[in-house]
Amino acid sequence: MNFKKKYSKVTVAAAMLHGVIVGIAAVAIVGFLIVGMNGKGKEKAVENEVVTNNPQETVETTPTSGPAIISNEAPLKLYAKQHGVFSSAESARQLFADDPALGKAAIIEVGGQYYVWSAIGVVEEEIDVSEYEGTFRKPFFVNTNSCNTVGAGKLRKALVETELSQIKTLTVTSESENEDPKVADFRKNIVAVTVFTNDLRVIRLHLLNHYSHNNGCAVINF
Repeated sequence: MNFKKKYSKVTVAAAMLHGVIVGIAAVAIVGFLIVGMNGKGKEKAVENEVVTNNPQETVETTPTSGPAIISNEAPLKLYAKQHGVFSSAESARQLFADDPALGKAAIIEVGGQYYVWSAIGVVEEEIDVSEYEGTFRKPFFVNTNSCNTVGAGKLRKALVETELSQIKTLTVTSESENEDPKVADFRKNIVAVTVFTNDLRVIRLHLLNHYSHNNGCAVINF
């Protein structure tokens, strides 16, 4: 049997052209696949970059060395029992002379004005006022953030305590504790004022009077 078969030149040329087209198409398909893989790789790299960059942005806001930065505490809002306000200390002292009931009151200077206060409360209800006495509640704010520099870092705690026993714990120090002299002075002031009175409202008043005038670390504003 004869297996040979003759093809015309046109048929051969067509076959060759078909082979070339198939080859080009195959190369194109492979090229598209490679480009697609590279594109996906780049997209994945971008996603990874975003994921790893976000924590770095958070870290940049935190110091790489040293103690963490802590925001200052907000000023305390307190309430005073006010008997009068004067433009001079002499006038304020005259009120003391005229009213023996003000024996435990204090003169608080704020912005060049002299306020005669006899009690300080954490809430309004702690301050009893009367029209007969001519007294009223005076809300105010006190900032104690700089009191650490004079050893009175626990002044804020003393001002907001509602139990005398808790204030007295501020006078206790361990025998092995090597205490800073300034902190020791703070403890002595707590002892002195708790001997002077057991009234928490008066204790707050005189602590605030001392640390807003003598030491100047407590800043009062309205």
